[in-house]
Amino acid sequence: MRKMYFVVLWLIATQTAFSQVIDLEDLSLQPNSYWNGSDNSGGFTSANMAHFPNTFVDWGGGITSWSGFAYSNMLDTVTQSFTNQYSCFAGVQTTNSTVFGISYNNSDWMTGQIIPNEVTFSQPIKIMSIDVTNTTYTALTIRNGDSYSKKFGGVDGNDPDWFKLTIKGYNQQNLTGEVEFYLADYRFTDNQLDYILKNWATVDLSSLGTITSLSFSLSSSDTGMYGMNTPAYFCFDNIRYENTSHIVYNNDEFNLNIYPNPAQNYIYISKIVDSIAIFDITGKKRTEAKQSNVLNIQNIPAGIYTIEVIKNSQTLRKTIIKQ
Repeated sequence: MRKMYFVVLWLIATQTAFSQVIDLEDLSLQPNSYWNGSDNSGGFTSANMAHFPNTFVDWGGGITSWSGFAYSNMLDTVTQSFTNQYSCFAGVQTTNSTVFGISYNNSDWMTGQIIPNEVTFSQPIKIMSIDVTNTTYTALTIRNGDSYSKKFGGVDGNDPDWFKLTIKGYNQQNLTGEVEFYLADYRFTDNQLDYILKNWATVDLSSLGTITSLSFSLSSSDTGMYGMNTPAYFCFDNIRYENTSHIVYNNDEFNLNIYPNPAQNYIYISKIVDSIAIFDITGKKRTEAKQSNVLNIQNIPAGIYTIEVIKNSQTLRKTIIKQ
């Protein structure tokens, strides 16, 4: 049942071929290795678009620490240890991936409050989604507990524990919205439904709109006087977005009407445009028309689609339902 849930989530959140992806593949690593900021560079940039800050501290005597963002290709799924903090619990990369990112939230030593990690973008983007999963260290600590963190569910498995990722979007300093996603959830009445996320899951961020930065913070039901006890890590990959400099999202700005919606046989545009096309959720083009204001959709199945209208080198995209 849990596997089916994540398949459905993936299908709902999968973006069309319009999106661009920050997949971290421009970052190189030796096999079974990681980058954690030990070069004191202060972070890394991927795709000339996203900057991921990092703080690395050498305390002397061989003791170091880091916070912010790192990246890795390590896939050890069995070692529950701080020494295995860079491994992905899924045990595999995402499709066609050789590198994934890791976020670690430091906490304020005075208050115990988690300090959010923030990735900034070189220009405004319309955010679409991100792939996430647990690190092995965090997942096994949740499953088994240790001297500092509790075993989720407690002795009888009935404790309503949870581990949550909160993602907030900002346009400059203005909050555009937030999305919550549970990386582990033991709040179900039926304990058979309790889960620790092991597969890669796609989180839909489209509700955050146009942004210049994303912040990530973790929270847990397992907290103490010094803050969260659960190790504050998660893995991420494939930040999907659209470049807002090429896309119009407001019908008023575009000065076009698209109707009806839902539609059965034809979709009409209030003016003749350069092209009209319909794409399904996989990004496959199902039908199109050139230099027209009418699109025949009689031969495509009922469902949810994206309509793309191009006029004078501007593009309008919106969701439309075929009945």
